[in-house]
Amino acid sequence: MIKHRLESDGLLIAPVTKEDLPQIWLWYRDVERYKHATGLSRPITFEEMRDKYIEACCSRWEVFFKVVEKQHGIMLGVVKGRVHYLLKDEAWISSILIDEAYQDAGVGHAVVSMLEEYFRSVWLIRWLYTGVVASNIAGLEFWRSMGYAEVRKTRYQIMLNNKPEDIMIMAKNLECSSCLHCACADL
Repeated sequence: MIKHRLESDGLLIAPVTKEDLPQIWLWYRDVERYKHATGLSRPITFEEMRDKYIEACCSRWEVFFKVVEKQHGIMLGVVKGRVHYLLKDEAWISSILIDEAYQDAGVGHAVVSMLEEYFRSVWLIRWLYTGVVASNIAGLEFWRSMGYAEVRKTRYQIMLNNKPEDIMIMAKNLECSSCLHCACADL
């Protein structure tokens, strides 16, 4: 697991520890609120949550970060992702979950901005990708507002509520973050 710590604007992004797992598990079990963030349509067991953690710990390319409000030490959410180990200029944010109580307060935007800067400056990442359930209009709008553009749709990649869902792959060129049209130019 990638072990860096990022700090900015009262937020700390740091690697998840095993002590964080009970709180994260509560989010992952709350399928109705967080199914689009986790991609899960059923609650998972604590053992499955632990396995996700162990899997991240075993890979030097995996990101499993907690998002903490520094002043009070409150965990606000988690981020999962990875640096692409073959294509060294690509990384993925596979999941970003912000506690419902802190949504619409700019936390998600701040976290994504911090991660973009981190991936660009530390890992020399050029392209940052994410996948969004195509029916998740709020999620698509969030990523568009961050400068991401849709680059591909994958059909029936996930089951949510016993229904196959498409995934919209979105990308941002971190070298050209001020312009949307660059997101697809070099793909």
